[in-house]
Amino acid sequence: MLTVISRPPNDLFTFSLVTELISKIKTEYEAYYIWTSPPEKFKHFFENTAFTKPFVILVIKDLLDLYMPFNYWNDTIQAGSQLIIEMTSKYPTTTFVIFTSNENLDKELVSPNIHIIPLGGDITNQFIEYPKITPVIDKNFDSTNTFISLNRHHRPHRILLLSYLYGNNYNQFGNCTLLTNTHSLNNELLNMISWEFDDRHTIEKEKFILGYRKIYYDLNLSTEDYQIYKYDNNDNVINFEQKLRSKYVNSFVEFITESSFEAPAFMLTEKTLNSIYGCNFPIFLGGIGIVAHLRDLGLDVFDDIVDHSYDQIINPIDRIIAAVEYNHQLLTDIIYTKEQWIKAKDRFLSNVEVAKTIYTWYATRARTCFYKLRIA
Repeated sequence: MLTVISRPPNDLFTFSLVTELISKIKTEYEAYYIWTSPPEKFKHFFENTAFTKPFVILVIKDLLDLYMPFNYWNDTIQAGSQLIIEMTSKYPTTTFVIFTSNENLDKELVSPNIHIIPLGGDITNQFIEYPKITPVIDKNFDSTNTFISLNRHHRPHRILLLSYLYGNNYNQFGNCTLLTNTHSLNNELLNMISWEFDDRHTIEKEKFILGYRKIYYDLNLSTEDYQIYKYDNNDNVINFEQKLRSKYVNSFVEFITESSFEAPAFMLTEKTLNSIYGCNFPIFLGGIGIVAHLRDLGLDVFDDIVDHSYDQIINPIDRIIAAVEYNHQLLTDIIYTKEQWIKAKDRFLSNVEVAKTIYTWYATRARTCFYKLRIA
């Protein structure tokens, strides 16, 4: 039996897949389905639940950074992966099977009594609705924007990217948004991030700080409406049609600032899926290896047009700089970018077709990992 502690909206794909697999378990077990938002509820579960069965199934939806939008660096917020390690260490003879929304979680949770089954992230949400979206191939070739950078809550990598773009005047070539009133942020960039600039970053550091001041004081950044989801139900498909389609019509490249960036584990969300249906050349600012994972899914990441060398750069500051500078011409030369888009038009449509198959890919991988455990 699966005990549901909490569920996010639109998670039918994950929930159906998990219930299918758990129903086949033959050994004695207990199973829980829990969403990491809000973090307080997630923490309470781990701190107050006593496990009694030899097998414990934990289905954990969303990231494990226990993110709090307006208090990101609150020291009282503990990493979810650390909570899991501490909890499982109390039960050394219990086998924990963790179904996860994260890729590469095995790099964070290393323990002989933990088995990890990746399900695919929030990119699998609304798996019935997304394939019905009409791809954005009706681009406005009179647009003066080469790129868009659509940013939701103010995670550090998003703030740094926007600061770098504004500090180096890339913003004049694109449309940048942030789902945060900038005056709710700290007025100093270095108080918004925990990453250290090296001595070799002297010039870049000044550019970052300059760009952040432009964002904070000049209010040139386009701030999205907070009420972006109808009925507060994370309806990303309606949001795509009502708020984002026009942005995709008027752009050809996109910085996809995923929800995760620095930690080894990362999660794909609707942000990546939106870019695929929006038919933009992608520059991914997610976890290390995110581009490689998308290639595994069968997606064309346009390696002949977009320089993805940044994908394996460990230092987060260097990765942001490289993602921008390695693609300087694509971001600043509107004639060149439009020409490349026209040549690649059919490839964008092929990617949309591949995107419709990723649900099968993730389900097959999850089933394979599950049956290797030999508990069914």
